[in-house]
Amino acid sequence: MFRSFLGGSKLAKLAGLALTAGVCVAAFHTSAPVKASDHDDGETNIKARNLNLTDLYVFREDWQTGNAADNTNMVFIMNTNPRSLPRQQYFFNTNAVYSFFVSRRATQDDPVTGVPDMAFDFNFGAPGTGGQQAITLNIRRFTNGQDTGNKETLSAGLSTPAAPLIGSPNPTPVNNTVTTANGNLTVFAGLREDPFFFDVDSYFRTRAFLATNGQVTPDRSAIPDGRGNGLLPAATDANAIDFAKGYNVNAIAVRIPIALLKGGTANGVFDVWETIAVPDAFAALQ
Repeated sequence: MFRSFLGGSKLAKLAGLALTAGVCVAAFHTSAPVKASDHDDGETNIKARNLNLTDLYVFREDWQTGNAADNTNMVFIMNTNPRSLPRQQYFFNTNAVYSFFVSRRATQDDPVTGVPDMAFDFNFGAPGTGGQQAITLNIRRFTNGQDTGNKETLSAGLSTPAAPLIGSPNPTPVNNTVTTANGNLTVFAGLREDPFFFDVDSYFRTRAFLATNGQVTPDRSAIPDGRGNGLLPAATDANAIDFAKGYNVNAIAVRIPIALLKGGTANGVFDVWETIAVPDAFAALQ
């Protein structure tokens, strides 16, 4: 039995062959206990920091590169281990399974089921002397949510180490090519700057304002943020403060052929969610 941490109860519905995407609430399907994880649960006596999920990003590769030839790949990114300090090495948990789950849907209007058709599971070995961890990838397939046992176990190379000292050059990212029976994947695992933007101070000031004053007009500029401005979008508020600025996360990024995700079906829309799972015996010690 495994205990799973579901990433912020978030699930992205992505169209592999369309240019629209949305965010939906996930209903995670498992027979084992599940606990939600948010952007920063912190280091606690019940869960280590490297078991914290932060954000899930899923997009078609050409949306990022602008190159139409890249429209046959999807990119999945899982961020973990929030508030990692710059130039400090952090490792993926060697007892955990870091997973992306995929559910095929016919259209973007199909309801979310939380029943997987595929899973991409990442395991990490003990760190070596160079600060790298060996990565193992298991690709699992499901029928009606049940694991078929049709699994590919593949070496996914090594993680990228952190730059050890101020002034030392950043190490070249290790982008591992993984050959599968249905196309090649590219896998990266290592520290990256946290891309999440959130002005937490304004959030709490706004919450207090609404608790006192009730609902206000849709004009957000009517809500004071305590710094002389109304609550405006970060792009237009010069005083917005990003609470994650200067912190890293441990990221897993994998580029996957859409043909592999479709699994021989015509479906080109995918529900995607992420989990971290640990064995019950290990979870009891957390």
